Amino acid sequence: MPGGRVPAGLVESVGSRLVCMRGTAASPSRCVALRGRIGEAVACAIYEFRPGACRDFAPLAAVGRGDEACNEARRRHHLPPLVPAPVPFSA
Repeated sequence: MPGGRVPAGLVESVGSRLVCMRGTAASPSRCVALRGRIGEAVACAIYEFRPGACRDFAPLAAVGRGDEACNEARRRHHLPPLVPAPVPFSA
């Protein structure tokens, strides 16, 4: 099925050999598998089966550490960037 383990009904073609999640090629972009309200609480409805691009995106966001791609997405939604948590001092 297109998209690897992603259900075929959730992807759309972006050329003869490439697919993307439905809704991500639109403007504004919103993945069909994203549930909830941005800025409040969101979750991926197919998290266990998400495609590689999603697995590579902001791998530490769940623990409050963003990367530049994550922070750019947050800027588009008028949210503050994720910043690394301070490292505890140990003497």
